[in-house]
Amino acid sequence: MKIRKIKIKNFRGVKELDWSLPNADIFCLIGKGDSSKSTILEAIRYAFHPQWNLILSDSDFHQCKVADSIVIEVTIGALTEEFCSLDKYGQYLRGWDAATLKLTDEPEDHLESVLTVQLTVDKDLEPKWMVVCDRHPDGVQFKQGDRNKVSVGLIGAYSEKQLSWATGTALAKLTEAQSLNELLANASRTARASLDGDRPVTLKNFDAAAGKSQEIAKLLGVPVSDAYKAHLDLASINLKVGGLALHDGDIPLRQLGLGSRRMLLCGIQKMGLEEGHITLFDEVEFGLEPHRITRLIKHVREDKRGQYFLTTHSPTVLRELTVKELYVVHSKGGVVQITSAAKDGLEQLEVQGKIRSSTEAFLARKVVVCEGATEVGFVRGFDDHQVGKGKDPLSYHGVELLDARGANNIKGLAKAFKALGYEVTVLADADSPENFSPADEAELVKLGVPVVAWDSKLSLEERAMKDLPWSAVLASVQLAQTEFAYPVRDQVYSRLVAKFELAQEVEKWVESENLRAAIGLAAKKSEWFKNISKGDRWFSAAAPNFEDADFAKKDLSVKLNKLWAWIERV
Repeated sequence: MKIRKIKIKNFRGVKELDWSLPNADIFCLIGKGDSSKSTILEAIRYAFHPQWNLILSDSDFHQCKVADSIVIEVTIGALTEEFCSLDKYGQYLRGWDAATLKLTDEPEDHLESVLTVQLTVDKDLEPKWMVVCDRHPDGVQFKQGDRNKVSVGLIGAYSEKQLSWATGTALAKLTEAQSLNELLANASRTARASLDGDRPVTLKNFDAAAGKSQEIAKLLGVPVSDAYKAHLDLASINLKVGGLALHDGDIPLRQLGLGSRRMLLCGIQKMGLEEGHITLFDEVEFGLEPHRITRLIKHVREDKRGQYFLTTHSPTVLRELTVKELYVVHSKGGVVQITSAAKDGLEQLEVQGKIRSSTEAFLARKVVVCEGATEVGFVRGFDDHQVGKGKDPLSYHGVELLDARGANNIKGLAKAFKALGYEVTVLADADSPENFSPADEAELVKLGVPVVAWDSKLSLEERAMKDLPWSAVLASVQLAQTEFAYPVRDQVYSRLVAKFELAQEVEKWVESENLRAAIGLAAKKSEWFKNISKGDRWFSAAAPNFEDADFAKKDLSVKLNKLWAWIERV
């Protein structure tokens, strides 16, 4: 069975979500932290919780407002015949149009038959699972056993239970329930030695499942010291069914490293569920090195029976996935929007390439598209300066500085991020209109993308050397000379329009418009600050002079403050 549509109201950080899913098997949710990605996975898990005792609290309600009921609706397709029968849920079947992603209440021959599962929680904190449709608004109870048959499994930070034969785990589905409670009751009386003695008879099926798990472990690169087998986990013996757990020799596999444990769970989920499964993988990168992330994503992609919902904050994961597998999550006031990175209209923007080259920006809320590395470093320095004045940092505002690697890339990047729902602004030089023209700027502004560009068609270096207090200009030149080892005197002299004797000692240089222009041009052409760390260091060298009253009126100061106002805007 597979999910076709998800609606959530008043659940944790989600006030409202309405998401219609295309016909696909991998959905990786990306975006800024606190955009409710993990909450969406939890909502799916709750809708198909395999046990009756789902524990909830007031904090599970949006903003703890218990007067507004939690409502989670998940529409599932690819149904089993059992679910479609009239003595089950056949009267509640609805129709799903995969082409238009529309749900209709009446099932029709040309539409896929689907069921809508609704979980509601009122202020009494009692969960109610129903199968609903508009024709029968009261619905019918969605029983615990049927929730279990959907085979929804969450692989999160705490998944040790999944490595046991507890109710609802993938391992439990691998074996028949063959009087397991009685087996464990006897085993608890005689402990591990007695159970080991009866292994050929009582644990045959479970050891077979353990053997399959060992094969998956080796395939995924999880270390195997001895041999996997089912054995009593004495720390969990009071859990009855959950007390029978996977072991590597005498060591419970719950003691594996987090990454190995999660990879193994993913493999078991795929291996054991003949009717298919829905696997929820929160923060897929946790505990995994890049090469194991690559192997895991390949494993997921090869599984044609399962449907996977992933969340990530890892650039490595983004680079491994295709644009069709990525979905950008934005939340504003609890209203959550999910946008496919492959949605219609983005083809010409070549989003796949931009994801691979700009992964960190796709994990932010706001994006500043900077023309080059100098601008990125300079704004990083400005960020430190603002924090020193008591302002909140860029990270607090969810801002990522993106190096466009050239003026000709600015417009495409800005349009792509804007189309995917990000807040975007541009910081660009104005000295190469053939690469980023006034028409390009006007086009972006019309799309709601503010553009910060320096007056007089100048680069950042030229604008800064023209506007900074003279002491800051000299500090910039001395930085290039002493720390970056440029022959600044010769480079500046070659750029003078009107030649004059230029002292070898920078501190003896006398201010003039001619010299300021030459310094700016030399800094630009000789690339004094052309990487992020140099740009950052340059700002730090000049920053002590930023409080100059005259400088506050200059274009550089005005534009930087304009940029910061956008950053602080809620």
